[in-house]
Amino acid sequence: MASKSGRGVYAITIEPLALKSLIGLLNALDKETANKVRDAAQPLSKRLAGQLYQFGSQSPTPQTKLVMESISTPRDRLVRVDIGGAKKVGRKYGGRASKSGKGNRVSQSAAPAGALLWGSEFGSQPGVDSIGRRYTNRFKANYKKSGYWIAPAVDFYIPILAKEYTEMIKAVIKESRLN
Repeated sequence: MASKSGRGVYAITIEPLALKSLIGLLNALDKETANKVRDAAQPLSKRLAGQLYQFGSQSPTPQTKLVMESISTPRDRLVRVDIGGAKKVGRKYGGRASKSGKGNRVSQSAAPAGALLWGSEFGSQPGVDSIGRRYTNRFKANYKKSGYWIAPAVDFYIPILAKEYTEMIKAVIKESRLN
C-alpha cells in the first residue's frame, strides 16, 4: 500500500521479490503479447487517473486544480499515472518590463506543475524559508501528513486495481498460451 514517510516524500511499497518476478515476466514476453498487456493496462491507468480527478476535485488546496491539468497516463505494461512535472500551469508571473514602455511585462512564465504538487497534496504552514524570509500559508490548507487527494485516492483504489491487473496478466498469459 501507499505509505507517507516524512515531508514531501510519497512512496508506494511493493514486495521486491514479487516486483522482480513481475518485471521478469513482462520482459520475457514477445512484442505482440507485450502490446496486449499495454493495451489492457491503459484502461486501468485511466481509471486510476479518474479516481485522482475525483479526489482532487474535493481537495481544499486551490492549486490542486492546476496540478490536475498535468495528469497523464502513458501507455505502459504497468499501470502508470504521471502527475506534476514541467508542464506550466496557472497564471503567468515574473518577467521584465517591455521595451515599449507601455507597462506590459514580457518573458513571463507560469509555475511548473511539479513545483505545486507536494503543496497541493499535503498543504502548508507559515514559516521562514532558507534565507530567512517569512511566508504565509501558501497552499491555504493546513499541513496534513496523510495527504489531501493523491494518497487517499491511491489507498482507496489500489486494492481494486491490483486485483484487476493480476487477472488481466493471467488472462493475457492464458490467451497467449504461455502458462
